[in-house]
Amino acid sequence: MNIVLPAAFLVMAFLLGACSRTDTDSTKKNSEEPEYFIYYIDKGETKIVGEPYEPVSASKEDLVKEYFEALGNNPKDITLKSAKPEDLQLEEVKFNEDNNGLSIDFSSAYNNLTGISEVLFRACAVKTLCQIDGVNDVEFYVGGQPIKGLNDQPLSFMQAEDFIDDTSAENVYVTVYFSNREGTALIGTNLKIPMYAGNISVEKLILESLIAGPEAIKNIDDNVQKTIPDGTKLLNASTKDGICYVDFNDKFLDKIPDINDEVIIYSVVNSLVELSTINKVQFTINGEIKKSYREGITFDNLFERNLDLVEGSK
Repeated sequence: MNIVLPAAFLVMAFLLGACSRTDTDSTKKNSEEPEYFIYYIDKGETKIVGEPYEPVSASKEDLVKEYFEALGNNPKDITLKSAKPEDLQLEEVKFNEDNNGLSIDFSSAYNNLTGISEVLFRACAVKTLCQIDGVNDVEFYVGGQPIKGLNDQPLSFMQAEDFIDDTSAENVYVTVYFSNREGTALIGTNLKIPMYAGNISVEKLILESLIAGPEAIKNIDDNVQKTIPDGTKLLNASTKDGICYVDFNDKFLDKIPDINDEVIIYSVVNSLVELSTINKVQFTINGEIKKSYREGITFDNLFERNLDLVEGSK
């Protein structure tokens, strides 16, 4: 993080430096960049932001506990909030000196974290904890078992750079749902996608990723396929009072061979409802509500998450 000091401040610091050695040391200390940060999320849950922090603990284990407690504090910036659930507790902390690894066993409350909320907490925690000297990697456990990502695969050691790139774009972490190869179920995929200058909402990023399809995404499993018909355009997407209003052009109504109609609809719904700000989805086509989708699916109601269509969730 960069701190830019006004020119007048720098000139004043230089003049005061002639007064005494003590004043010079104090000015130098105050003008230095902070060394440590506690990472929080913005209230829209779109990005991670670090606030300067001065740790007081000496040992690595005490630092882990101190940082973990600090992650749950209210940030000074009122536009930010903690990503850590209030009831989440540390059960055990272990260090692997051979590979500079840190393993943390959390209480079962960790399992209440889902979707982007879980990813954002992980990002804040890993970014914060990797500031400890001798900690390059972090691994999370719950009840002695490693936490798992999609397709029930354990998540390996995580590093700070896995979550935030030092680029001009912020990164948004989302889960989107594509179809399985049979077209009968949904498969969730974790994505890190750039959000340039904050000029596009997370909802639109998710929908544009669905429209582009898995072919446009690097390092994605080849067991998924696109759910949005070719030629579909997103005309608008906005969220109010927990409802995301999605407006496509009429190409969205085209049939995709060998993919169930419900899979197409709920690839959109389930992906959007992963966001904590969205509970339901309302579809429109060219700005108008349609009574039915293709072969008789009621389409003028509000859609909620459907986990029955998610592969492996039953």
